[in-house]
Amino acid sequence: MQNIDPLRFFMIYGIQLTVGGILFLIIALLILRRSRKRLNQIFAMFFISIALSTLFNVIYVPLRNPLVVKALHLITTFFFAWAMVYLLLFNLILLKSKKMIDRKIQIASIAFWTAVLIGLAIIGFAGGVNIDVTTDWKPVWGQSFFIYEIVASMLLMFVPTIYFSSQIYQSFQNAELKKRWKYFLVGIIFYYFIWTGISIVNFLAIELVRSLWNIILLSCFSAFYILYYGVAKQLEE
Repeated sequence: MQNIDPLRFFMIYGIQLTVGGILFLIIALLILRRSRKRLNQIFAMFFISIALSTLFNVIYVPLRNPLVVKALHLITTFFFAWAMVYLLLFNLILLKSKKMIDRKIQIASIAFWTAVLIGLAIIGFAGGVNIDVTTDWKPVWGQSFFIYEIVASMLLMFVPTIYFSSQIYQSFQNAELKKRWKYFLVGIIFYYFIWTGISIVNFLAIELVRSLWNIILLSCFSAFYILYYGVAKQLEE
């Protein structure tokens, strides 16, 4: 654990591991306990993907082999972004029904987004990400890596997810369902806020900005539970 500043240590091993790792796996199990139907499996995968991202992040932080650390950082980034496609599919299935968004469409969507993220990893290995002793073992993203992941995630995932989620909200007649769905929308926005914030921080690579962002993150992790709370009723139907 040498050379890890106290704030980063607390954020990773105190907050991220507890909330982003253990708690998210528990939420995924709660979702699957409600029902094993396809909709629940898709939503559970959102939390499982983020939990895996957190666990890989915890693993690489104390390591000091540049190649291994870079690989694990890219895997961490991959799983955090991979969750996006499950959030999109969850909205699509609720809006269009699982008959229209059948298993083939689901698999094709996941495969497409996986290919996009593999492209991101290739850019990272080709010099788009630097993480070694010169960066104090903290990730520094190059311009090509940053632009690729921001444009891809916003255009291919965030915009359609918010659009379909808004359509679902407008289709509700029940006031309680509308109220809960607002929480879900807030959760989506916070999730992408966290993703964008992490991206900007890693691109700027300014120590003061990193410290301020870690403090902001303390109040953001509850957003993932809001996602679960907002759709708990739909998961039972």
